[in-house]
Amino acid sequence: MNPRTSLSAGAAKGARLRNAAVVGVAVAALALTACGGSGSNTSKGTGSGDGTLSFQTSEPKAIVPQRDAGSQIGMAMCANLMEVNSDSQELEPLAAKSVESKDSVHWDIELQDGWTFHDGTPVTAASFADAWNATALGSNAWLGNFAFVNVKGYEDLNPAKGEAKTKELSGVEVVDDTHLKVTLTDPMADFPKLLSTNPTCPMPESAFKDPEGYAAEPVSNGPYKFVSWDHNKEVVLEKWDDFKGGDGFTGEAKKLVGKIYTAVDPAYTDMTAGNLDMIRNVPAPMVDKAKKQLGEDAVYEVKTQSKMQSLNIPDYLPQLKDPDLRKAISLSIDREAIAKSILKGYATASDSLVPDSLDSYQEGTCEDCGFDPEKAKELLKKAGGIDGPLVIEARSTDNQQLLQAIQKMIKDNLGIEVKLKQSLGTTLSERTNNRELEGAQFGLWGWSYQSPDQFLSQYQTGGDGNQTTAYSNPAVDKKMKAAHAEQDPKKAATLYHDAEALIFEDMPSIPLFVPTDLGLQSKCAVLNDVQGDLQFYRAGYDC
Repeated sequence: MNPRTSLSAGAAKGARLRNAAVVGVAVAALALTACGGSGSNTSKGTGSGDGTLSFQTSEPKAIVPQRDAGSQIGMAMCANLMEVNSDSQELEPLAAKSVESKDSVHWDIELQDGWTFHDGTPVTAASFADAWNATALGSNAWLGNFAFVNVKGYEDLNPAKGEAKTKELSGVEVVDDTHLKVTLTDPMADFPKLLSTNPTCPMPESAFKDPEGYAAEPVSNGPYKFVSWDHNKEVVLEKWDDFKGGDGFTGEAKKLVGKIYTAVDPAYTDMTAGNLDMIRNVPAPMVDKAKKQLGEDAVYEVKTQSKMQSLNIPDYLPQLKDPDLRKAISLSIDREAIAKSILKGYATASDSLVPDSLDSYQEGTCEDCGFDPEKAKELLKKAGGIDGPLVIEARSTDNQQLLQAIQKMIKDNLGIEVKLKQSLGTTLSERTNNRELEGAQFGLWGWSYQSPDQFLSQYQTGGDGNQTTAYSNPAVDKKMKAAHAEQDPKKAATLYHDAEALIFEDMPSIPLFVPTDLGLQSKCAVLNDVQGDLQFYRAGYDC
């Protein structure tokens, strides 16, 4: 479950999920690395033998998992039906005994016996069904809503006009306390993977009796339970001794303290002062400095790359509609030079809409992702130039040097005016969802679970993330639907690649970089990742 909440506003969730599918439950094993607390790491952190680890976070939109789809705090508090085991790196039943289907449309789910919430009340099939109904109800405006778009009855809870006439998904049936039946609108081989994400967490009855009280002090069923939330300062969680999920689904810290920062720089200052244990999404220019100040062992590299940086082109902007113009912009950017200089080698140039860690990746899929300024000028001329300046939109906290380098290369190599427009993440997210962007949007995107669909759904009509480009192509939609239904991983990968090739004909997105995902750890913290996601709540404790 990659924390898409940590991504740019360009990756902000709308109310639509990809019609996800591919592979099956098994996920290829991946190598784990965890730097211990010995060696040259000089950052002592906050650990003092009491089992407390602190981590860097931003002020949460919400701490209820269903309301913030990628929150690490939500992940720590929730035990999903399915989950990736950090020891085996395979998707396994967790709160479920089994999740089965013969056609990828009709799913039978059996729950584990005897599981409870943190308050001691039982976790039942209704705990999941009630939570899913509330999350899928459009009028609640929970960020996890997108997860249920493929469940039968979703449209009734999210009418295009007026209020919903029902508050329950017709495709979710509670058979008894330990059995659920789920019916989808289309085949979705990835459904078990979806069941490992925050939007599908269960909720106790108390959540519906006092929704606002529950939002302030949530109760769930995961390895850590809520203690306190001091807004704009910290969120505190403590390990729940009655968690039945086993070591592969939790960490060793007795207490987790999420310290709230507005940017990574003050978090880094706190770590160098010994007041913070864990930082994720470390910018490349900070890494060499950290190695010198904190020691080589302080830097943790996630081995499976699950994120991509791109320039996304809104299809509703007539001045950027021509594919030749988009390809010209792409060819004017020297990705290799930027990766070596500005990004210090902690990124690779991208030539695909998916990272190379996915089975559908094929080298050179994007024919216009190299650096060829002469061809770029020819394509710009063929497109008739550009009407007005090229605007690049981004969050105000995004890497200034990187954006300025991209801006300068496009301007110098195409001879056009390029303007940067940066705004707060919340503002950019709102304008993205309302189709109010004025130019190409720089964004970082990652998966919630390992599947090509997690990237390519952005270019499917109504797919997750499609609000950024608003791109629509019936031929692409047809290929994506076929890939979703295909249960053979190799055949599905071929279908996804075919869809990607079609998308590149129109180039609604310009791939830029696959960044190296880096974290920082004090000597007390032993960071741990799961399928490309650095998860604080699974950290080891070494003090």
